[in-house]
Amino acid sequence: MNVQHPASMEVISIAIASIGRPSLADMLHSLTRLTKTPATTFSVLVADDSRDAAAARVIEEADLGDPPVTCLSVASGNISAARNALLNAAHGDWIALVDDDEWVEPDWLLRLLTCARKFEADVIIGHVFLRYPDSAPDWLVRANPLYDDFGYRDKRLSTGRGGNTLLKIDLVRRLGLRFDPALGVTGGGDTAFFAAASARGARIFATDDAIAHEHVPQERLMPSYILSRAVRSGQSSARGNPMPMPAGPIIPGSFSRSCSRWMRGRRFAPRPFRCWCFGPLIARPSSVCARSLYAPEACAQSGKVALRAGASPGPALQAAGLGIFLAYDGWAGQIR
Repeated sequence: MNVQHPASMEVISIAIASIGRPSLADMLHSLTRLTKTPATTFSVLVADDSRDAAAARVIEEADLGDPPVTCLSVASGNISAARNALLNAAHGDWIALVDDDEWVEPDWLLRLLTCARKFEADVIIGHVFLRYPDSAPDWLVRANPLYDDFGYRDKRLSTGRGGNTLLKIDLVRRLGLRFDPALGVTGGGDTAFFAAASARGARIFATDDAIAHEHVPQERLMPSYILSRAVRSGQSSARGNPMPMPAGPIIPGSFSRSCSRWMRGRRFAPRPFRCWCFGPLIARPSSVCARSLYAPEACAQSGKVALRAGASPGPALQAAGLGIFLAYDGWAGQIR
């Protein structure tokens, strides 16, 4: 049963979809250090999506006490299903989505709420700064190939993500928003979710002062992961525009983001390692282009090819940029 709060108080449900990684404890402990104000109150929801109640065990061992944590058993192996369970269980005014491999600064929630009030926003997307393992080479840390920059404070966005995000619960209920379970394993469900909200009038803004941090495991430093992430990112960009629209604005945007990653790599990487960045450079826009070709749809007004979600791009697309990328892969053992 939900606790009754004064009408003037903002109630926030902090929601975490988890497979029971040990890093969940870091997130939970960071929540105990959040700045509290008389005008806000929050509780914590964890959707345990593991098959063996691993998240429930992490919660029990963390022994937090305050804030209260409610654990929901989902056990689907599908992050969209876990997030939908969190949407169902959330109560109050806001739901704050974070991942179980993150942790947040003490003023994180306060800054999200401040930004939401200032811009009369329905959704606020904060920055997630990556924390690489000590074994990561210095040049790769500085190149930071896995970082997604959602932009400066007050930038208006057309989509979002499921980590470090503040979302109005009323918006979810009113629009009947759900994460697509079909994308819960392949990825891109959060991009599609927030793109659908934006298309229906939701006001989505970025902020750069509500800070979360994310653990980067060793396996994500490998070229194969960086390449596959670039391909998935391109797929999500196309999938995140569910309404027919010209391909033109999306492909250059995808290409520019890939170029920024390439430039970071070229600037910081020793010469033998600079080829790592060509994979993301080629794969992400190639993925967007391929999605246009797989789902050609003549726009009645513009006559241009529209982007929409479709089938997985297949082996040819997965290999985009791989020939050049392998030049780095051959040196992979030397960066550990």
